[in-house]
Amino acid sequence: PAACIHLSRTMVAISRSNVRRVRRINGGGGEVLDVLIDKIPYMSQLSSADRLLLLCGLALLGTVAFASYFLISGILAGSTTADGGGLAKDSDPRLSPTDRMGVSDQASLQLHRSGGKRIFDDWDVSNSEMGKLKNISLPHGSFFFAPDSHQVDIPESDVFDPSASWSSLQHELLDDDSDAINVELEKKRCASYDFGFPNATMPLKRRRLFYGALISGDSAEVIKATSMEQYNIYHSVSLIESNTTQNLTPKKWRFFGSENASKELNWLYQLFGPKTKVSVDYYVTSQRKDQIDGEELLIEYFQREGHSYRWKFNGMRPDDIAIITDIDETFSRDFLRALQICDVPQFRPGQSCRSPKVYASTLIFESSPECAWKTKSGLRKAKEKGRAWFHPDAILGECADQIGDTKLHPPTKRDRWESHGTRLDYYGHDNEFTYYDSKVLADLNIEGQGPLWLPHEIRAEQGGERVSKKDKWNSPTGYHFHNFFMSGEEVRYKYLTYGHPDGKAFEKPLRDLHGSGDLLLAVTCAEGNHTEQAERSFESLPGTSKPIYYLNEEARRARHSIWQDIVRKDAENATKNEVKAKVDPMPATDGKQQQQHKSLTSSKSHWDSSKSAVLGLASGYPRYVYEGFVGSLRATGFAGHIILAIAKDAPLDVVSYLGEQNVTMKYVEKAEKCTYNGTIGEKGKPIDMQKSSEWKCPKDYPDYKITWARFLYYKDWLNDCPSCTDGVMLTDVRDAFFQRDPFVTAVERNQVHPLMVFEESPETDTEHWLTDWPVSACRKHKLGKNPILCSGSVMGSREGILDYIDVMEEEFKYWMESENCRIDNRGDDQSIHNYLYYTNRFKNAVSIPHRQGPIHVVGYQAARIIENATKEAENAGVGISEIFIHDDNWKEWLPRKYGLINTNTGLIVNEDGTPSAQVHQVDRFGPLI
Repeated sequence: PAACIHLSRTMVAISRSNVRRVRRINGGGGEVLDVLIDKIPYMSQLSSADRLLLLCGLALLGTVAFASYFLISGILAGSTTADGGGLAKDSDPRLSPTDRMGVSDQASLQLHRSGGKRIFDDWDVSNSEMGKLKNISLPHGSFFFAPDSHQVDIPESDVFDPSASWSSLQHELLDDDSDAINVELEKKRCASYDFGFPNATMPLKRRRLFYGALISGDSAEVIKATSMEQYNIYHSVSLIESNTTQNLTPKKWRFFGSENASKELNWLYQLFGPKTKVSVDYYVTSQRKDQIDGEELLIEYFQREGHSYRWKFNGMRPDDIAIITDIDETFSRDFLRALQICDVPQFRPGQSCRSPKVYASTLIFESSPECAWKTKSGLRKAKEKGRAWFHPDAILGECADQIGDTKLHPPTKRDRWESHGTRLDYYGHDNEFTYYDSKVLADLNIEGQGPLWLPHEIRAEQGGERVSKKDKWNSPTGYHFHNFFMSGEEVRYKYLTYGHPDGKAFEKPLRDLHGSGDLLLAVTCAEGNHTEQAERSFESLPGTSKPIYYLNEEARRARHSIWQDIVRKDAENATKNEVKAKVDPMPATDGKQQQQHKSLTSSKSHWDSSKSAVLGLASGYPRYVYEGFVGSLRATGFAGHIILAIAKDAPLDVVSYLGEQNVTMKYVEKAEKCTYNGTIGEKGKPIDMQKSSEWKCPKDYPDYKITWARFLYYKDWLNDCPSCTDGVMLTDVRDAFFQRDPFVTAVERNQVHPLMVFEESPETDTEHWLTDWPVSACRKHKLGKNPILCSGSVMGSREGILDYIDVMEEEFKYWMESENCRIDNRGDDQSIHNYLYYTNRFKNAVSIPHRQGPIHVVGYQAARIIENATKEAENAGVGISEIFIHDDNWKEWLPRKYGLINTNTGLIVNEDGTPSAQVHQVDRFGPLI
């Protein structure tokens, strides 16, 4: 066509100059052409140049028609599903324009490239078999759907029988897939979960279960453990692999593209039993790192969307059950059977789809079957220690994306392209539907319905019921085999590249990875010890639910031995690194320091206590308070900076004492009037802050109540301290004292992080009113049951603390400007602190479990102890100060049953028996201390 156009332009110019010629092509071909054209009506009246122009146009038209024929054929061929059915692409608003047009996967990827979107160099569809797979392109990437296990012939050399290695007990438990239903057995099973049994109007048959999980570098061990629990139960197992991690680190395909990949795929096909269709499909994202904006879980959300398409391909119906999980999680087999038979309220037809979920009360194993968390189901005693987990999650097919009816359940709005990502606030996020009702349903004259659920929403959104077994132990209904890797390097790679990545994962000891204490519990267990939140062993697990795979004692021993070897090697490597550091210390710097804050400190793996700083707001206290705080800190040998705010009119004895202790004193004055008004109280009425005991504003920051303003002061003081280069502690003063240097303790415990937040007692959580009420009122967000974090004691590096303050200040401004957030409560800095951590707003934040770091928040236990002591004193007819404390043995000032002190020293201790560096909220002990 380009040559034709060029020639046409030339001939037009010739024609316009009235030069008429007879074209001779290849010795006379042109004459024949002229003769043919002269026989066509009106053609004889045209010049040769005009005739050639017309012929070029006809040639172009023919080329377009010819190409269109094959394009349309490709669309028709490519729009069929795996079972020959059609995909209603035009009716799916979430498909990209290229996919609705029927553009091939090669063309689609070329479009992605031309649009500047990220496709990694090792991905070339045109040169791979993957390009032949059926595919769907969405705005965030493309899915490629492979045959399932029932559509392939597995080579004889790869065929195996998983049941060959089962024990007799495992055979007994897993041989339950008969088509005949034992009515009496199933009635007992249903009753054990407080489910009803199908009545005469309900069909007595097993529901079909459809499974969805992402798969990557998960160990064969964990896949065998979960697949055995599910053997021959699921109709379909949908697994999706990507060629990137959640933070877009490129990686090779595990189940595609090589002989070894084919063998692994054939192995995987057979693990779930011959009755189950198993598929591994493939996802290629089109997102760049700047497009996900630090929200690494977005990639996981996008990747999970492929499950609903696979389920549809495999014939899922509205009365089937969709289950979303991670590959290392599973419902217990007994509970899966209950979901198939019982009258589960969430599985009755005609659901509104607002709260359709059934999710597990999950027993968590950390790295070994011998290392398990105590389970907090929410139904056991509130004081019981442990950890709660809430997955897998199940919903009825009629509420699942691609399966349910969009006319009954109109689409909601989400934060990416309106149809992907997280639901917008009030459009179903956190189960709040105010805008969905008024702006979506109202226009359609629909009431009370909810939207269909994307696969990631089945896991991530609220709305349903958590179920445990209704026995005396509230036995779990699910299992999580967490971090069951085969080497320390695999563990580190996970934490370096997946959700909430840790950039120093290859530098830290295993026990310090993941601040919620997972690996600390696992490492401690491998060393033969157990924290107070851990079960003693697999055999000691309470209840009637245990994973079938690890009922085999040989499998338990083998896995625990592997984990012990990993921990042993990690300890050896840590020792070698320490020796190397002593022999080959870090080179000295030139000592030059810049005045401004964040540039002063690079990332450090060691803190010099003498260059560290403790900052606190301590205005208006008598001298003995400062003696308790400053005196105890200096007595530990701490020679670094202590920076405290005191009243401008502080007594001379206070000023004198603080001067003697080398404390940098900052003066804070009260504002004549707080300039921020409009606080709303509990009854929703405006409150005059000048009359509120909760509001005190400093002169320097009159827009902020003092509990918020202190963070701005901390930033100012750090900027004024160029020699405060290492660790920083922000702390309350009145109710805290020290037993060891906190920075030395942090280094010894390998807890040198940019930002460390500290968990309070596990006996309380973020459903406490101090966090739940303000965050719910302001942010319309439910934090759920998570360890509550104390905002009164925070540690980190200089840079990390200043980043932390910046994020807090930004959130303070939001709360000041939003009417719902104007709460008359002096403690809502703790609400904000918890909200920001659990919504991943802090950079590089690590949560230190209770009694496992340099700060021990003792308040909850202390309050319970003084409560009990008061009752004992009343019953004994003595004063509270006499109930425990005796002059001949004053070091045992608390009974040993509480396990809080070393009775040889009287010091309050961490869980491992070492002295707690700082003890916070110590005033809760009252006269006992």
